[in-house]
Amino acid sequence: MTTTNTGIAAVNGRTLERADGNQILDDARFIALVTFRRSGEPVSTPVLFASEGSLLLVRTAADTGKLKRIAANPAVLVAPSDSRGRWLGEPRPGTARVLGPAANAGTLSRLHRKYRLAGPLATAIRRLRGQEDVIVEITLDR
Repeated sequence: MTTTNTGIAAVNGRTLERADGNQILDDARFIALVTFRRSGEPVSTPVLFASEGSLLLVRTAADTGKLKRIAANPAVLVAPSDSRGRWLGEPRPGTARVLGPAANAGTLSRLHRKYRLAGPLATAIRRLRGQEDVIVEITLDR
């Protein structure tokens, strides 16, 4: 990614909007969610997400390592990425918080609208596997 003096970001020659705004993340198909082990070592995971105002909402399974890392350290980084987790922009710091089951229905609805095929497919696969969905809310630092 390159950033000009005016704050315009470009990835692979494509202009993405101002580098300091949320527009880059809003337009991203995936984000790389970086959580931190107790040792401080970063772990990056590509995830589907939905925006709710200035918040990002991520769905994960209840038994994932990222939830354990967030419980130990809620500081995260998020960056626009491709489906393999390769960053397409600069990371932004934020704070993650695990939401209760009441957030599941609304967030799943948002994910299914944004990801018309991948959202419902991921939900169906998790249900077949007997996995419980957990929603993580990410508040980006200013």
